[in-house]
Amino acid sequence: MATLQTLRNKAGVLLAVIIGLSLLAFILSDFLNSGSGLLQRKRTEIAEINGKSIGYQEFQVKVEQGIENYKRSSGITNLDEQTYASIRNQVWNSYMNEFVYADEYDELGVACSPDELFDMVQGRNIHPQIQQAPVFQNKQTGGFDRNLVMQFLKSLDKDPTGQQRQAWINYEKELMKDRVYTKYQTLISKGMYVTRKMVDAEFVETNRKYDLNFVPLRYATTPDSLIKVTDADVQKYYDENKEKFQQESSRDLAYVVWDIVPSQNDKDVVSKWINDEKPEFERIENAAQYMAATSETKFNETYLGSKDIAEPIRAWALVADKGMVFGPYQEGLTWKLARVTDIKELPDSVKASHILIRPVNNSDFDAAQKTADSIRGLIDRGEDFTALAVKYGTDDTKDKGGDLGWFTWDKMIAIPEFSKACFFGNKGDLLTVRTSYGVHVIKIVDQSARSKKVQIAILDRTITPSDKTYQDIYNIASKFASTYDNGTKFEDGIVKENMNKRLASNLHEGDAAITGLDNPRELVRWAFEAKKGDLSDLKEYGPRFVLAKLTEVREKGTAPIEQVRTQIENSVRNDKKAEYLIAQANKELQTSNSLDAIAPKFNSNVMTAANAYFTSYTITGIGMEPQVTAAMTFIPVNQVSKPIKGTNAVYLIRVTQVIEPGADADRNASRTRLEQSYSSRAGYEIFTALEKSAKVVDRRNKFY
Repeated sequence: MATLQTLRNKAGVLLAVIIGLSLLAFILSDFLNSGSGLLQRKRTEIAEINGKSIGYQEFQVKVEQGIENYKRSSGITNLDEQTYASIRNQVWNSYMNEFVYADEYDELGVACSPDELFDMVQGRNIHPQIQQAPVFQNKQTGGFDRNLVMQFLKSLDKDPTGQQRQAWINYEKELMKDRVYTKYQTLISKGMYVTRKMVDAEFVETNRKYDLNFVPLRYATTPDSLIKVTDADVQKYYDENKEKFQQESSRDLAYVVWDIVPSQNDKDVVSKWINDEKPEFERIENAAQYMAATSETKFNETYLGSKDIAEPIRAWALVADKGMVFGPYQEGLTWKLARVTDIKELPDSVKASHILIRPVNNSDFDAAQKTADSIRGLIDRGEDFTALAVKYGTDDTKDKGGDLGWFTWDKMIAIPEFSKACFFGNKGDLLTVRTSYGVHVIKIVDQSARSKKVQIAILDRTITPSDKTYQDIYNIASKFASTYDNGTKFEDGIVKENMNKRLASNLHEGDAAITGLDNPRELVRWAFEAKKGDLSDLKEYGPRFVLAKLTEVREKGTAPIEQVRTQIENSVRNDKKAEYLIAQANKELQTSNSLDAIAPKFNSNVMTAANAYFTSYTITGIGMEPQVTAAMTFIPVNQVSKPIKGTNAVYLIRVTQVIEPGADADRNASRTRLEQSYSSRAGYEIFTALEKSAKVVDRRNKFY
């Protein structure tokens, strides 16, 4: 029975242990799962601002909205990397605005009202972003057109999804944030005041001139054998000057490239093509139609004068008959044929006025034509063109009576129908012309003298690498990458294959440029994820393949002593040389107060510097030596200074003359400089202080 009881007790303990372990496993599982979610959130967290987390997806949604807004306002659909980066920065600034600056704005009562927003979008004080948007630029005048804004806003209601309107609302919110930001910055800068004493001091420091003689006792010409730098010296300097060795994260790369350039066969193919095309280009009647199917460059209808024709064909074009062909000729990597398609006597420029009748809903051109014809009839019957333009015009020239001023053909090249009417017509003509903008009633007010103009069709093709050439170059690069597939082999391969090793030093995590490489952002990101000595994958950056090795890793913080040893040794050596030179100079000064007598003792010369200013960065013959600049302002005239320890030498100086500025000189320039300096610094420094206090963790470089 005792044995049975013992088993029962042990079984109970075992059961309790099993249950306990099960509960622990359940708890740990829940904890680990939540931890996994936490880790996942951290992995996708692009930033943390004032304790508020911003996820990559959330951030990217705003970026996409910004991209769509930019495309809509600019009319550009293919954006470059620089534009994408700019939009991402705008989104980042928006978050900073919301999470860092908003409390400041609220406390000070800085805001943007709905009335202000209306004024920025369609009122009298249009926001610069809207003024400069190409979609709101009048193609005829080149200026901002408020009517185009009104048309755009009306078009938002035509989108059944409501997405365009929501995107515009988001854009307006950003405009309001920008206005509040500007108000706050103005408030801070206007709060800075420059006193008269500050102006007087700045005026004297900027305008008082010093002439001096000096003797440089240079470290570079002092023998290193006089000085011994020990490991203890290096360690002591490092320990006492760690603030000098603070660094941001940076990386160094060594890389080789294979340029993707056309082969000789690629060049021969294009050369043969252009020569084969010449007979047909000479024969066909419609050059524009032929070029549309054959040429890389579209047909240009512009009529060119002698100064507008490219140099290779200028002399020929001015004497050629209609239909004649010149070439083939080569410009860079492009082969060309030129054909004279028309010759006319035309003015260089035209002065005109117009009344633009826009079609309702951009579709009813026939109704616009009837209105234009009616207006022309009124003018024919004697009514004033200017008054009718003010009454019926629909673009921003209406307030000027439709006056377009003087313009050349190329200014109106985007509206060929308009150009032809103005340049082919005669002074005094009254015309109606239909373009993509509507129907124009045009009055040709004046024309410059007519001269010979030539219309030229350019059939062209650029030599580019063929698919075979591309593959051949890739195979060569790929073979190198697979043969020399680690850091050591990479260096050996460069020597054996006689490659040109290129260096990219001190790259920072947010850098987006490496000299000679197109859009190398991916390579920079790789450098901050790899280990020292790693090789990158073979990648294509613009017209070249690239293989890189990570040669140096510097982490944020205090640089390790070995990384800065050479720099420290130079500094310690110069410090010891300075001590030696100062001691020697002091000995000489005990017996002589003449720079002419002292200079030869140090194998140096007496030099002069005229018109030195306290506010100058450099002094002639000395360079940037702040200690000398400061010393010259308080040493009595004609007295030799004590030895001054500088960056490159120990200096003995004697001020020979101080030229004071006139007492009645104008101090307004000094006041303006100080006010501008304080104004710009105030805006920058207040935001820098706010950002520091906000505890911003920025991980954007991990994602872009």
